[in-house]
Amino acid sequence: MRVIAITEDGITFDDGTEVKHYHCQDCCENVYADWNALKDSGILDKELNKVEIEGIKDSGIRINKHFVPCYNSQNGYYSSALEIHITHPGEGVAQIDISEFVKDGIN
Repeated sequence: MRVIAITEDGITFDDGTEVKHYHCQDCCENVYADWNALKDSGILDKELNKVEIEGIKDSGIRINKHFVPCYNSQNGYYSSALEIHITHPGEGVAQIDISEFVKDGIN
């Protein structure tokens, strides 16, 4: 499978698989994965067999060895929980808690 789209919300593969971040947003925080970092990573040129996710403590994640930084920008009052949701067509959604891999930027 190949990545066919990279947006601010996640990535989409040619088989319909989607990988997106999820954060229950309140008013004054921004907790997210910066998917745009993948645009120059070479992932668009790769044929992948499956989605592999590896966490990097307080920094981000790797999707099939390609780095995606994850950020938490807030005042410390709100949740810094962040999940990755992997949707495979016809198989439902796999949820992975990646909160410990988010770089804190508490103001």
